[in-house]
Amino acid sequence: MTFTAQLDEMLVALRQTQARLLAPMDHQQLLLPEDPEIFAEDVLGYVMDEWGDDLRKEGHALEEVTSWNDPVSHYPRYELRLRGGATADLLFSGVYPKSLHLHISKAIPGHQQFSDAHAAEVPLVVTNDPNVLLYSITGGLREFLKA
Repeated sequence: MTFTAQLDEMLVALRQTQARLLAPMDHQQLLLPEDPEIFAEDVLGYVMDEWGDDLRKEGHALEEVTSWNDPVSHYPRYELRLRGGATADLLFSGVYPKSLHLHISKAIPGHQQFSDAHAAEVPLVVTNDPNVLLYSITGGLREFLKA
């Protein structure tokens, strides 16, 4: 499976997640938490859990790499095993609350390195609204696939 086909498979499930989660935002929760770990757990974790559910329905498996610990950004890392055997690493990075990026690359055994040969970097919006974050991921992947 080509890297572009892998990204397209992710996008199919992501669109389902986005359609399912469209809900009004509680405007009392617009302020970002001061603690980046709360943001990573409450917002990113929620979005990735929901996306993971839709990926599973398509025959894929998304799991957080719990051995990964980045004390600077506090953002998580995931492994995506696509049906058919291809594997991709998904890493969130940036400096909270200023920046957030999603790096997607072909997986390398050991989880200590990333492939630059087949990689995508998607800039994301730092927000408490899961709908905006999903839209940001979806739009970024679409733009990457167009290029």
